Amino acid sequence: MGFTTAVRRRLGKYEVPAAELYRSVFIDLDDMATTLLSLSRPKRILEIGCGDGAVAERLVGALPDAEYVGIDVMAEPGRLFRGDRARAEFRSVYSHDLRAEGPALFDLVLVVDVLHHVPPAHRDALLHDAEAMLAPGGTLIVKEWERRQDLAHLMAYTSDRYVSGDKNVDFADREQLHAIVSRALPDFSVVCETRVPPKRNNILLALRRADG
Repeated sequence: MGFTTAVRRRLGKYEVPAAELYRSVFIDLDDMATTLLSLSRPKRILEIGCGDGAVAERLVGALPDAEYVGIDVMAEPGRLFRGDRARAEFRSVYSHDLRAEGPALFDLVLVVDVLHHVPPAHRDALLHDAEAMLAPGGTLIVKEWERRQDLAHLMAYTSDRYVSGDKNVDFADREQLHAIVSRALPDFSVVCETRVPPKRNNILLALRRADG
């Protein structure tokens, strides 16, 4: 259990509002959800690296007919999810293991703030897994925290490196992120690039297959 999780568990009923307040310093998930829903109205959603279920809660709540699957290598993914559990499944599993199961394809695949936690040598493989589980005509979202020379990035790096405890965290700048995506997903085109408030470090790329 990481330091942040251990501390949060001690908050009891205040854990969810505390987590939301902490997260809001870096990203407005409601704004991001609005952007996602403007790009896609999916029936099946996969989130690789779903964390405690904050993104899932917003999408499942906004899409009453959608099914959601969230995976993460953490011990209890989706632990703070407060939505419809009948339509949301959380699993502690790697993306390549889920891919090997041959699940029904997903209309929307999300990789939100995951790549900077993945060693560079393994990022292509993760994105290949995302591509393999995306339905024809589907949308793949890659949202990352961009490395910038500003106070916000110093705060984010400190949080991930020293509070969350990821000693290998490795952020990319915008050009590097585009290069990662282009190399791993040569058949995809960026159909939307935007920033998610409140920090310009939040860069979101929406991708679709060039032939789809």
